[in-house]
Amino acid sequence: MKVEIELHRDGESEIVEYDYALREPAEKPMILDVLLQAQATTMPDLAFRYGCRARNCGVCTVDINGRPRVACRARVREGDRISPVNTLPVLADLVVRRDGVARQMRDRLTSVGQGNDLNKDPPEDYHALTACIECYACLQNCPMHAKNFENGAEASASDGYQYGNPFSLLKLQILRLDPLNTDAGREQALANAQELGLETCKDCAGCKCGVGINLMGKVVRPMLAVMKTE
Repeated sequence: MKVEIELHRDGESEIVEYDYALREPAEKPMILDVLLQAQATTMPDLAFRYGCRARNCGVCTVDINGRPRVACRARVREGDRISPVNTLPVLADLVVRRDGVARQMRDRLTSVGQGNDLNKDPPEDYHALTACIECYACLQNCPMHAKNFENGAEASASDGYQYGNPFSLLKLQILRLDPLNTDAGREQALANAQELGLETCKDCAGCKCGVGINLMGKVVRPMLAVMKTE
C-alpha cells in the first residue's frame, strides 16, 4: 500500500512516497500503523507525536488528504496523503505547535469561588463535553481561530492566541455547567468566551469534533443564546 507523507524540515516541505507492508492481506491499517512502520524501517528520523497508553490522547492528530484525523483511529487507504494539521504552526514533519491554545486558556479556566452545595450532580451535557481528547480537529475551518494567523502565528502562539476556537469554548462551557461553580464564575466564563471572539460564531456554518461531540448544540448555541440576553 503506497501512501504519501508530507515532511517539513528547515522551512522546506517535501512529499515522500512510502510503501506500507501489510502484515496480512486483509489488514486495514490505521494512520499511526503506517507512521510507526515508516519510522522503524526506511524513515528513522520521521517526526510525529502519539500518546497512546500514556494518557495523552489526541496529540497524534494529523491531516489525511487535508482533513484532521486522529491517527490511531483513522484508517489509511492507497494513495492517501498524510500531512501535519494545517491549523497550527509546523515544528517538524508532522509535529505542530500546540502550546498556543494551552497558553490562551491558562488564565481563563478558573472559577470565581465555589458553591456551598457539594452534592449537586452535573447536567448530562457536562459529561458529554468531558469526552474531549484535545485533538484540536475542531480548529479546522474555524473563522475565529483563523484570525490568529492574520498577523503572524508564531508571535501569537508564544503568548497564547488572542482569538478562541471550539476547544476553548468547550472548556469555558464546562465551567458554566459545573454545579460547583458560582454564578459569578459562570458569568466570568461567558465573558472570557466573548473576549475570545464568541460573536464570530454567529455567522459560522458549524464546527466538527474529532470524537463526535455536538459542539454547536452543546457549546456554541447555548453560549450565544445567553450572550443575546445580556
